[in-house]
Amino acid sequence: MRRPPSRTTSKESTVVDVDEVAEDYQLDDDDDDDDDDGLPPPLKRMTVDTVPESDGGSFAVRNSGRVDGSNGVVNEDDEDIVPPLFSMKGVNGTKDIKTVDVEMDVSGIDVDGMMSDAESGALVEKALNADETALLSPTSTAGTEEPPKEKRISEDRKVKNHERRSLLNDDCEGDESTDYFEELGYQGRSSDFSKEMQRAANRYSGDMDESHYRLKQRLSMMERMQSKFLNQDESKEKLLPQDTFSFIIIAETCTIPFIISLTIFVLQLTIFILVLLDLAAQGEPGNIFGVPANVSGQLRATQFIAVLVAVLTQGDLRVALTLARDGFTKEFHAAFRHTAEWKFRLAVVTRAASGTIGLVVVFVLIITSSSVVGLLLDFTAVEFVSSIDELCFFLAKQGFLGTGCKHYSAIVACDLYKVAPESRQGFLRKSWKTVSLFLILSVFLAGWISIVIFQLDGHYMCNTIMVNMGDDFVPALGAFNGLYDIKFPKGYVPFKERRAIFVERRSQEVNVPGRGIFGYCDDIKAWTFRWEFTDGTENVETDFCEWVARSSETDTFDITETVSQPWLVRDQTQREVVLDPFRLFCFDCENEGEDDSDDCGGKGTCNSAVCECQDGWYGLRCEFLSPCSELAIDARTEDFASTRDWSSDYQSIELNSGSLAEAYYRPVYVHEYSNGAYDVVMFTGRRWALTSSEFLPRKGRVADDSVSGGQGTGSDIANFFKYYYHGYRGYFDGDYSVAFLSDFMDTTTHFDASTPVAFSWYRAVSEERTHALENQGLGQEVESEFLCSGCDIESNPCLYDGECIAGVCQCSLDSFGELCEIPPVRNGHCDNFFNTPEFKMDGGDCCESTCESTDQYICGAEEQGYVSTGYFNCKLATDKWRAYPLKGDAGSFSGFALDLSMRSMAVSELLQDRVRIYDKVGSSWVLRDTLTGNPGTRFGTNLVLSSGPYNVVSNPSFKSPLTLAVIDGFRTLRIYKCNKDGCITTQEFPMVMDVAVSDDGSVLATSDFVQNQPPGAISVYEEDQNGVFQLRADVNVTRNDVIANLLALDLNGDGSKLVVHSQLTEFDALINFELVTDEYVGIMSWDGASGRYENETEFRFESPLNTLHFPLSLGISQDGNVLAYGFPECDGTQLHIKEVNEEQGWLARPAPSFDRTNCVDNERPNRNNGLAISGNGDRIAFRVGTNVSYFQWEPEGWNRIGDPFPLTHYPVSMSSDGTELAIGSPEDDIGGVTGVYSLPGRKVCPSDMSLLRVSLTIDRLPQDVTWNILNNSTGETLFEQGPYPPDYAFATVVEEKCIASDSCYVFSIYNKRNRGLQAPGQYAVFLDGENVASGSFSGLFERKEFGNCISCPDGTQKFSMMMLACGVMDWAVLQLINRGESNSTVLQYGNTLDKATTNTVYQTCFEHDVGRDCPSTFQVKYDACLDPTECYGVNVFSKQRHTAYLELAFGEERVKAKESAVCNGETFTIGQEDKCFQEEDWINGDGGRRLQSFLATFGRVAS
Repeated sequence: MRRPPSRTTSKESTVVDVDEVAEDYQLDDDDDDDDDDGLPPPLKRMTVDTVPESDGGSFAVRNSGRVDGSNGVVNEDDEDIVPPLFSMKGVNGTKDIKTVDVEMDVSGIDVDGMMSDAESGALVEKALNADETALLSPTSTAGTEEPPKEKRISEDRKVKNHERRSLLNDDCEGDESTDYFEELGYQGRSSDFSKEMQRAANRYSGDMDESHYRLKQRLSMMERMQSKFLNQDESKEKLLPQDTFSFIIIAETCTIPFIISLTIFVLQLTIFILVLLDLAAQGEPGNIFGVPANVSGQLRATQFIAVLVAVLTQGDLRVALTLARDGFTKEFHAAFRHTAEWKFRLAVVTRAASGTIGLVVVFVLIITSSSVVGLLLDFTAVEFVSSIDELCFFLAKQGFLGTGCKHYSAIVACDLYKVAPESRQGFLRKSWKTVSLFLILSVFLAGWISIVIFQLDGHYMCNTIMVNMGDDFVPALGAFNGLYDIKFPKGYVPFKERRAIFVERRSQEVNVPGRGIFGYCDDIKAWTFRWEFTDGTENVETDFCEWVARSSETDTFDITETVSQPWLVRDQTQREVVLDPFRLFCFDCENEGEDDSDDCGGKGTCNSAVCECQDGWYGLRCEFLSPCSELAIDARTEDFASTRDWSSDYQSIELNSGSLAEAYYRPVYVHEYSNGAYDVVMFTGRRWALTSSEFLPRKGRVADDSVSGGQGTGSDIANFFKYYYHGYRGYFDGDYSVAFLSDFMDTTTHFDASTPVAFSWYRAVSEERTHALENQGLGQEVESEFLCSGCDIESNPCLYDGECIAGVCQCSLDSFGELCEIPPVRNGHCDNFFNTPEFKMDGGDCCESTCESTDQYICGAEEQGYVSTGYFNCKLATDKWRAYPLKGDAGSFSGFALDLSMRSMAVSELLQDRVRIYDKVGSSWVLRDTLTGNPGTRFGTNLVLSSGPYNVVSNPSFKSPLTLAVIDGFRTLRIYKCNKDGCITTQEFPMVMDVAVSDDGSVLATSDFVQNQPPGAISVYEEDQNGVFQLRADVNVTRNDVIANLLALDLNGDGSKLVVHSQLTEFDALINFELVTDEYVGIMSWDGASGRYENETEFRFESPLNTLHFPLSLGISQDGNVLAYGFPECDGTQLHIKEVNEEQGWLARPAPSFDRTNCVDNERPNRNNGLAISGNGDRIAFRVGTNVSYFQWEPEGWNRIGDPFPLTHYPVSMSSDGTELAIGSPEDDIGGVTGVYSLPGRKVCPSDMSLLRVSLTIDRLPQDVTWNILNNSTGETLFEQGPYPPDYAFATVVEEKCIASDSCYVFSIYNKRNRGLQAPGQYAVFLDGENVASGSFSGLFERKEFGNCISCPDGTQKFSMMMLACGVMDWAVLQLINRGESNSTVLQYGNTLDKATTNTVYQTCFEHDVGRDCPSTFQVKYDACLDPTECYGVNVFSKQRHTAYLELAFGEERVKAKESAVCNGETFTIGQEDKCFQEEDWINGDGGRRLQSFLATFGRVAS
């Protein structure tokens, strides 16, 4: 390297150690090594060339060595040294530097060949050494005057700052140099200077390595540090603080640096505020920031040190104080072009605000810290937030926040400003910082000392706590629940932990030695509880390490903080277990002594943690209404009973003051059962107890004269509870005991109550008492509960709509009890109010499968059982079975054969030759009758039951007529007819193999037994009018003229179709066995014309066995449109289902699938049917092996309902509606079981349809009654029944059907003898469970509309006419008016032609024809909306003088005409008759002539 020419100035050389210089000026080498040697390795030593003061007083520093390129070692003797790097003028020794000018020798640098080394060196020498005014003078200075001194100083300041930024461009680089020169008027020269300097630097940098650049940075730092520390006169020049708050002073308003500085301030402020808010959220009234109750001495000392450090190290606050002292001067304008006084003040205020709030946050964190480590961590975190402004300044300086921020950071770092001398004058200004800092420190120390005093006095602790302890392991703990008051040990030793104790308030209120107490045990580092018995002396030393219950290990001074971790007790084995529950919380009054305090819910005044409540309120916090004064045993439960009978009613006790006698702030209830002896209900701290005063201390009696201070209450028992009672002494200590204990009642929880009402009770069991455990625990639960017996409309109302009158409940809805507390559930009557899960769906009363009748009600019925309401309100799932097992007597083999028909069932007990008949009432099967055969005949080998053609239910006057066919073991068939009086044998048929009866009981089919021949003949019988079966037809089952082996048969509902299962067989001599050659199921239909059953179709059956086997299971629906048959064995299970298609005849329907994985075959023969089908064929039950599966047909196929029914061996039967399923298991249990399974029994309709139910109880003459329901919108007849057979007298007939919801319907009922429907006969029509028409009637008929019927417009009413005629008659409806020539207007007319209905008997107008049969009965209906203020008339006429019965209805008015008047052709009026104009012709019997004349002319029709 070439050595550049040095300056030719006489000088003296002084060698200084650079490390010492770096240390003096706090330089950092920034070379990422660990030596922290201040400067890069090449600058271990520097040569300082000093120049005499006469020569300018400068010194130059240059490197005395260089870096060896190979190993980096400094060559001390190398002559090729780096030229002088900078010089300092005015040196008086090394510590007397006044100003610094940096010079750089860059001679010899070739910048792109533009300048030789000598030229460039000379140029730089010139630029560095030339006089400032000469070098930077304007290009044309002729005639210019020297500027004023102040302006010249300002200009010099700008130029000087510009040179410093230019020469030390790495740290003080800025882009304002050109602007400064332009402002001063130096055009061109500044640009040339900058360019030349840049070119020289670039040229020189070509020969310098990285170390030289880093050297230049360090020297720049040295210069700034010299300016800061060597310049002793602070009034001269200084730098702005290096943080973003300085941007507010120097940056142009609304620029990015200015905005960033404010944003950083807002960020700091936001963080501090959020911290304070978070701390405040953890506080509570009186302790807003949650200051700990107390702290250890170690933490307190740390807090003191932390407060000192926090105040002394708060940089922002100290800098703000300094700037505030210096103030804003005009020198700021000289140094910073964009500054202003308001910006200076804003910077000071924001800096001071940030520092102050930060200091406050630190202080709050210090006083709220509960550990030394936490305190230090919080302190560090806040210090980091406080330094965000300095961190962001560093980022700006490095260019991370943009060029603008980098530029202003260079100005802050390099540009000096002069402080006014007057800012240092005067004592206050000189001591400003010291005094201010002292005052700030004093304020925070005073605050800390106040906190300490409050902590030592317990200011941050609760004065009263509420405690609830569980009593499962230590029952006595419950007696110590309640309020505890704080107490402190006397005296205070500095830096020694001073912990509070809490003493049970109850023990201080009563005259009982001893107390419950909480304290802290240092040995186990836990809070503990114990009780102790003393003589009342306060100075008794308590050892809290002898504990009954203790907290988890903790060092907290606040006992309320221990509940976050478990408390422990010892069980009987001294094992530590968790105390559950354990609740401990502050119970202080927040508004002590304030009326209507919020502590008391605005209903009282809080004093000493207890509220004095207003009238009508009660409790520690007035949380309850006043407790009832009387208790009684709930009638829904049982009385308390033990070795003695306990009272069933109790009264509270009042003191002389009118307040209640209490135990643990709950009322005491007593019943004096003898003189001075009471049954007592009292609270013991966690449970209510029932005992006798004889079992209490002092026998529960304290006389007034025994009470100290003459404060007796006037009652011995009241004195005892006020002054002497404590729960522990009451039944845990000594020989005292209680008889019953309630379930737990933890105060201030949702289990809390002011009375023992509705709590469960247990017998109290005395256990062995030891020193560690005293226990009278819970025994067996008793079915007894209390309720408040006196009703009150607000506080203790009557239940279930009962009415409270003078404190006594008047019950409704069939409820009863003191408060009508016994709801009408499980009484056989569905009350939809109680049809909720809370009342177990009215106790099951609303579903047939769960309802049980009582003496008061019959399930599914009203009006003493004569109206069948059904179970529309049943809310149980429609696919949930409920079992009702019927067990036979021992050895009876019950269930071998059975059959269901509607709501009746017959079950055989084969081995006892019995058949039992049951009727279903609600969910129960009630035995109706028992039939007995001859002993040993196996009576009941097979049986079939029919309940007749109508769907009937039992009532008090009627039981369904039944037809029962029973076969015994000798093939004798007996026919029984049953009614409400019992069953009688009506017929016998010998030698019958199998039997079937139609569902309506009118047709009987038997397969006859012929000796030594297979049964191939079938006899079909039909019931005559006397109930006797007469032969209808004989049927031979043959194929190809060969008699088939008949195995099974069945009939449909009315006997019109006969189904048979038969086989053709032949004997195989080789195997000596009968083989099946042909097997089929055939359907035959009755042809009334020919009097024969004709073959309709047949289905071949491919049996899995080719040998003779038992009958298939088969069944046909009531309508004869669905047939099912199958083979029930596990191997080769087959089920075939056929249905009728109107166009294609019988077609196969898919069969359900069966899971035969675990199938087990029945060991007994399948003689009785293992298949059942519902009346419409959409439900089927089929046995496979020993399991029965139930399926329902849906559009997508068969759907299984419930799981398969296991352990079944014999027959299966189903009711016609599919809701009842009976399965026989004669080998189960000791005598066989018939399992009857029920679905809820409610018919479910599609969403657009409604369920229609009709209940009709017929009177004593069922043959006179008919009824129908028509769809008035379409004319369709939905139902039409009657007349009924004589044996249906008093029967209740029921029909159900889903109907369109948007139609209007008409129910009509007739009595052909004009005698109406007599008691107990009545009808009821229900639409979706709502009664829309009901009652009985008189006369010939009654007609009711329901559904979506059209209502009349406003101002009109509905007019209805109903006429029944025995023959052809004319009729007309007229409006009668007075209008002169024509006094009537015909509204409608007609005759009875084509209106024929059913044959009936009516009277005629001829006396000798009374009671004759009408050839035809005609019915006419007419409806219209008419004006109710007018009068209307109806006239009928018959030439043949036929009888007509007429009924008119107009609004609420009804008129029933007499037959004689009709025969005479009279006019019947209805409406406002005073407005009628009555013509003599119409009134006096000539109406028929007038009507005929009118009809003949056919000209006066108004409508």
